[in-house]
Amino acid sequence: MENINIFIPTKNRVNNSTLLNFTETQNQKVIIIVEPQDFNNYKTKFPNFEYLVLPINDGGITYVRNYIKEYTEKNSIPNYWQLDDDLTGLFYREGTKLIRSGFDVLYKAQQEFKNKKIALGSLEYRQFAWSANKDIILNSFCDSCVYVDNTKTFGLRYRDYVSGKEDRDFAMQVIKSGESTGRTTLYAFSAPPNGSNAGGLKETFYDLGKEKIAVERMVELWGDQICVPIVKESGRNDIKIMWNKINSNQTSLF
Repeated sequence: MENINIFIPTKNRVNNSTLLNFTETQNQKVIIIVEPQDFNNYKTKFPNFEYLVLPINDGGITYVRNYIKEYTEKNSIPNYWQLDDDLTGLFYREGTKLIRSGFDVLYKAQQEFKNKKIALGSLEYRQFAWSANKDIILNSFCDSCVYVDNTKTFGLRYRDYVSGKEDRDFAMQVIKSGESTGRTTLYAFSAPPNGSNAGGLKETFYDLGKEKIAVERMVELWGDQICVPIVKESGRNDIKIMWNKINSNQTSLF
C-alpha cells in the first residue's frame, strides 16, 4: 500500500480528542504536533506517539500550518495529510450510505487526488457526502482532513493576516496559482461545529469574536466580488466565497 504522511496538530485537547484515541487503534505512523507547554501532558497520556514539538507556545493556527508545510518541504516529503484534532470519525460512501472506517480511507483518497492531479484535497463533511451527486468537487474549500501536494504547492504559505480563515485563503491561493483543489465525496469525516469544542481555537479565536476580523480581512485581500460577508443563523460571522471568480489572472490586493 502506498505510503501516507499524517500530521495532527493539537492544542489543549489531551483529554477530549476522539481522533487521538482513535489513532492509537490504527496501524499507521502519525506525527503529533504539540507546543512545548503541552508536550509532557500529551506524552504521558499517549506515550507511543511520535511527536514534533513546536519551537514556541501560542503561535496560533497559521503558525502551526506553516510549520508543517515548511517541515515537509525541507524534508522532501512530497505530500502529506493534515488532520484537525477534533475529528470524530472517518467514513467511505457506498451510494448514499456512509460506513465508518479508518485511516485506509486516506490511502484511497490520496490515490484519487493523485490520479486527478489535485494540489490540495480533502474529504467531504459527513452531512454533505451522503447526498452528493458527484464524486469530487473541484476548486472549492478543503477543510479539517486535508491533503497537500508539495510538488504542486511548493512555496505557498498560510497567511497569518487572515488567521481563522487561513484554510479558505490557502485554497484560494492554490486556485489562483493555476492548480486545482478537490473535495472527494467518496470519503468523509465528522467533526463538531466550529468553536463548540473545548481546546483548539475555541478559547483563543471563536470565544473572542475574532472571526469578524478575519472576514473583514478576507474581503480586503480578495475584494467584495469574491468574498461576501454573511451572518449565519447561529450569529457567527462568515463569508460566502465566489469560487468560480478566482483565476490566475484575477487581480487582488496581495
